[in-house]
Amino acid sequence: MSDSVTPPQFLTTAVSFILPDLVSHCPYRIQVNPHCYEVARASERWLLSGTQLSPSRAKKFMGLKAGELTAACYPHADPFHLRVCNDFMNYLFNLDDWLDEFTFEDAESLANCCIAAMRDPFNYPTDKKAVLMTKS
Repeated sequence: MSDSVTPPQFLTTAVSFILPDLVSHCPYRIQVNPHCYEVARASERWLLSGTQLSPSRAKKFMGLKAGELTAACYPHADPFHLRVCNDFMNYLFNLDDWLDEFTFEDAESLANCCIAAMRDPFNYPTDKKAVLMTKS
């Protein structure tokens, strides 16, 4: 027997792969909420004003187009409910980006703060941007 071990085929790194066509097989027409753009832009302004992202992070956030995704997920929502869903989607995408840079302990601490803010948004004291967005 040799000392070197050849990795199984599935452990090698693929250079590329082809995604199957998932849309053309869907019998339902794609719908987008008619309030998509006005609500999406308002939600983006809300998030950007509350987070004060750097220009590069703001550009990355704007590239997500979370409002368009939300409008496709909730094509029949009225503007108020679409905005709630849109704000939550933007909040989660941004929170996920922030947590990528945290240690486990820091992420756990932030989670506890956000939960505390959800339980009592009016009386929970904080100056953390993520928790202020949670309270909002």
